[in-house]
Amino acid sequence: MIFGHYLFFEDEALLNEPSGTFDKKSLKLISVSEDKTDLFSNYFHWMSKKLVLSGQEAYYHSDKPLEEADENFSWALEIKDVLFLVWDSDKQQIRYQKGIYYTAERLRFWVYHTFFPLVLELSDKYNIMHVGSVKIGDKPVLFSAFSYGGKSTLTNYFLQQGHTLLSDDSLAIEKREDSYYAVPSYPYYRPYRKLETLGYHTDNFSHKIQKAHVMYVLEKADAKSEISINEVKGIEKFKAFHYSTFIDFSFMKEKRLHFFTDMAKQVSVYKISIPWDLKRLREVYEAICRHSNSIK
Repeated sequence: MIFGHYLFFEDEALLNEPSGTFDKKSLKLISVSEDKTDLFSNYFHWMSKKLVLSGQEAYYHSDKPLEEADENFSWALEIKDVLFLVWDSDKQQIRYQKGIYYTAERLRFWVYHTFFPLVLELSDKYNIMHVGSVKIGDKPVLFSAFSYGGKSTLTNYFLQQGHTLLSDDSLAIEKREDSYYAVPSYPYYRPYRKLETLGYHTDNFSHKIQKAHVMYVLEKADAKSEISINEVKGIEKFKAFHYSTFIDFSFMKEKRLHFFTDMAKQVSVYKISIPWDLKRLREVYEAICRHSNSIK
């Protein structure tokens, strides 16, 4: 189960996740299959400028600019010399062609970590946030931080204490009327940052979509500082959500403005100062648990 969907790799059976913990029939099936035709090289007429994604040279391809994307929009992501991934909106499936440096693990990484989240966001199904997320008291709690701000380290610590994972890196948010629901991503976590890897697999992963409870913005502090947790309000609260977006497409600014402005009215945000000392991680963990459990 990946972002509320079941991804089935037709040509790489070993990549298929065990299905014993959930009912595949209740999920939307997305097939991922190899296509050996010459279709991809001639199908798309628009190509983006060079991008660097997860350390690799990459390009977007489509038959019209990405800003015109909707639920019926087909497009592709080229990871140079590794993969050419295509979203076929008519058949609701992912097709790919192998590059000279293709491996099955790289296919899984790019589909899980980058391509499918973008499919969901461009089709306006979910908003994808660049956050870690675990359950505290059976409620989804989000951790946001700038790069190397301690998000993965903190998420990993919660997992080691027996908490359930929703997201190590990217979490889908679904709006239902006036409520905002956390849609778990995939059952992998990285207590480190290594390019093109999903990290370690965990069986302690949530398949349940639930209302987002609270978000904590991590702020580095001196190793000897006190741990403080303060509520974020007003424009700073909106910024906390806005700066936690997964990929910053300029043409999505207006849509995200409305989405996160409304989300800020419903989901509490707190800033927590993190003493930059791993020996004090237990204190941080206990402070967050106490605080989260105190919020109704």
